[in-house]
Amino acid sequence: MYSLRTSCMILFFIFYRFHQILCASSERDIGRCDALFQCGDVTAGFPFSGRNRPEVCGHPLLRLHCINNITSLIISNQEFYVLKINKTSNTLTLVRTDLLGSFCSSTFTNATLPPEIFELSPTYKSVNVFYLCDPFLSYLSSSKCPEIGPISLSEKPEYHNTCRESFTVNLPTSFLPEEKELNMTHLENALREGFEVKLNIDENACQECLSSHALCGFDQTFPSGVKCGPLYPPPDTDDIRRRCSASFSCGDQKELMYPFWIPGREECGNPDFKLECNASFAELSISSVKFRILEVNYDSRVIRLSRSDYISNLCPLNPVSAPFEENVIPFAPDTEMLTIYYDCPVELSQSVSTYVGELSCHDDVRSYYVTRNLSSALLSGVRGLINDFKGICRRNVSIPASWIH
Repeated sequence: MYSLRTSCMILFFIFYRFHQILCASSERDIGRCDALFQCGDVTAGFPFSGRNRPEVCGHPLLRLHCINNITSLIISNQEFYVLKINKTSNTLTLVRTDLLGSFCSSTFTNATLPPEIFELSPTYKSVNVFYLCDPFLSYLSSSKCPEIGPISLSEKPEYHNTCRESFTVNLPTSFLPEEKELNMTHLENALREGFEVKLNIDENACQECLSSHALCGFDQTFPSGVKCGPLYPPPDTDDIRRRCSASFSCGDQKELMYPFWIPGREECGNPDFKLECNASFAELSISSVKFRILEVNYDSRVIRLSRSDYISNLCPLNPVSAPFEENVIPFAPDTEMLTIYYDCPVELSQSVSTYVGELSCHDDVRSYYVTRNLSSALLSGVRGLINDFKGICRRNVSIPASWIH
C-alpha cells in the first residue's frame, strides 16, 4: 500500500471534437429551448436546463445532469438525485446522495433549499439532527455514530445548548422522531425515499415563447424574473463568422476558440464550456465544481484540466463529487476515476492492494484512496473493503486522474 502526498496535483485529460466554426453559428438551432432534457425516466423542460437544453433555457440553479441514466441536481454545493419531476403538480422528488448509504457516513452538513425556488411539500417536514452532544446527558430519539458520538433528532431546537453542531433533514410528516431510542434503520429507509418540493416558478410562464419557438430564460431585471423572447439579437451569420474566427485569451490560456467561450462570445462555443478568466488562469465549471485549464491542444484535441480545490492539497475543506457527463466531456483513454475516502475509523495493513493507499490529511483519523475505477476487475480482491469504506468513512469523492505525481 502506498502513501500519497497531500501536496500533489490531480490531473486529467478529456477529449473533445473541435467542430468547424459553422457548428458554432448553428448553436441556437441545436440548443433551442423547445428541446427537452431526458435522462432515464426523467423528462424536463422549462424551468430546467441540461444536456441538449442550454443554460439560457432554465433557471441558473436548475441545471440537471445525467450520469448512467440517473438525474442529479446541485443545490447549495450538495448533490441531489432527482427521482421524479411531476409537471402537473410542479413538484420534484429529491434525495441527498450522501444520505443514500449509512446515516453515520453522511457529510453532516446543511444543504439549504433556496426559498425563492423550492418549497417543501406539506406532506414533509424539516427535522433537526443534533450531534457532538454532551455524552453525559440523556436525549430523546438518540443514537450513536462512530467518530461522531451521540446524535439526536428533534423537530424542536431544544438541544442547541448541549450539542455543538446540527443540520436538518427532510422527512415525511408521518415520521415521529420523539421516541427514546432512534431506530436508525427506520431513519435511513425514510431518507432513501427522498422528499418532495414544489417549484416556486410558474411552468406556464413561457408557454407563449415555446409555442412560437422563441427562447425563454431568466432575467432578474424583469419583475417576474422571466424574459420571453430572444435573449440576444437575431443572429447575423456573417457577423458570427467574423467574430468567432478570431481566437481569444483567458487568464494564462492564449488562442482559445470553440468549444470555449466567454461573455460576448456565446454563439462561438458550446454551452457547457463557459470560462471564467482570472489574472493568471482560466477555469471551467463542471457540475458546479471548478477546474483549472492547464493546456488546450487543438492538434490532438485534448484538454488538460486540474480540479481547482485539489491543486497542492488533497484534503480540501468539504470537497464534493462532480458528476461527469462523458457524452459532453469524454475522458482520454488513460484517465481513471480516483476515489478518496475521508475520515475512516479503520487502520489497514500495508499490503492490502497496490491500488489502495493511505492519505495523510489529519493525525487523528485516516483517509484512503483507490486509483482505479470502482467497477474495475483489478479491484476484485478488495471489493469487500471498498464497500466497507462507503459505510464507515465520513465522505468519499471521485476525481478523474490521468496520473499522480
